[in-house]
Amino acid sequence: MMTISHAWRMAGRKHVAAAFASFWLSLAALPAFAQFSDMGALTQRGVPAEATAENGVVAQERAFAAGRRTAWDRIQGMVNAPRRPTDAELDRMVRSIVIEQETTGPQRYTGRMTIQFDAEAVQSFAEGGEVRAATLPSGIASEAPANVTPPTPVLASLEATARYGSLNEWLEIRRRVVAAGAKLDVMAITTDRAHLNLGLRVPVGLAQEVFAQSGLQLVPGTGTRNDQWRLGLAGRS
Repeated sequence: MMTISHAWRMAGRKHVAAAFASFWLSLAALPAFAQFSDMGALTQRGVPAEATAENGVVAQERAFAAGRRTAWDRIQGMVNAPRRPTDAELDRMVRSIVIEQETTGPQRYTGRMTIQFDAEAVQSFAEGGEVRAATLPSGIASEAPANVTPPTPVLASLEATARYGSLNEWLEIRRRVVAAGAKLDVMAITTDRAHLNLGLRVPVGLAQEVFAQSGLQLVPGTGTRNDQWRLGLAGRS
């Protein structure tokens, strides 16, 4: 026959077991990203990036894409995500890319970089939600601050053809577009021009003024397909 004290002990064990079960269930219910124990994992240093293509510009783009994927592979074990991200989703989750070292050639790009993922974008992906653009678009060649005010939403977009005479000039155009606060999508690219879709955080009517403040010249094209607007470094003939 069970004594009163024994019954109390049994009830205590059941209470503790229930508490543990509740604790583990509550952990399971947390967003996947909350399980990160080391937030520093969002910044991966010394990431190799290399690619060969028909020209140096395309090689650089492919190398950056390969570097983003390598950085993601390093942290994916800590992200309880339902699937692997697409290249476009991965690009939107990258907050900044800092080039540590690079070697460019006519058909090859080799480098090492520091890649920082955006916490909110990674969390959205891990929870199966829509991945919004990271705080700062990828491709930036300078360290991003730890806390950045979220950007104004994209209000409009336009297609422009960027023209350049070298890989370094293209990288400078890209850097200045990012500095102007625009979202940059490369739709096609060759050795001397790139067809871009620019997500603007200002009305189209103010785009020329905003880009001019970042040292870029945006002028109307012929109006034909793929020549709506032309973009280049200010002062370049």
